[in-house]
Amino acid sequence: MSEMDLIPGDYRQGRTTRRLLRRFIVACAVVLCCIGLARVLLGYLIGRENLQAVRLEQQEQVVGQNKARAEELRQQKRVTERQLAALNQLRNGDRVALLLRSIDRGYVEGVWFDSLHFMRRNGAGTLQAPGAANPGIIAAAKGADAALQISHGADMIGHAMNHTNLAEFMRNLGKQPAVASLRLIDTGARNYANTQVVGFNLSLQLDESVQEP
Repeated sequence: MSEMDLIPGDYRQGRTTRRLLRRFIVACAVVLCCIGLARVLLGYLIGRENLQAVRLEQQEQVVGQNKARAEELRQQKRVTERQLAALNQLRNGDRVALLLRSIDRGYVEGVWFDSLHFMRRNGAGTLQAPGAANPGIIAAAKGADAALQISHGADMIGHAMNHTNLAEFMRNLGKQPAVASLRLIDTGARNYANTQVVGFNLSLQLDESVQEP
């Protein structure tokens, strides 16, 4: 005896349709989640690649700047080597050594140089300190022979914290045996790093009778 199917066909078909619809919705949700995850992963990968590209670009810029700086330093080195070679040709460099040693011995705190030019020249000068009552006759060139011919000298441009530092430096430098005369060409107030300093221009002549010890 066969069993009777008491479930209506419409109800069975509805359940099957609903089951297939749920499966379809779940499948769509899974696909959407996969798409979302893929987009997030793709965005992350793109962001990382962009960050790496920016870093590489920055590194290239740094490398380019380093190369430019290195080339600039090489050019400065070549210029300095040429200047040193030219200086060494002047009395085999002994006058330069005398000049630098004299400046070092006469140096005082609060004085710094912007430039120093060593050269050949003739003449005599006087030692003049700023702030004096009669700045034109503070001191004369050392030596009894007023017509002493000086063949080497230097022009110094720099700054001092005040006139006292400059005057002390000039007195110390003028006392050095290798310095025949020292003259103050120009002086004036300057603004440096929110501080007022004294700018100066000095002319120095070396005594050719003094030799390198």
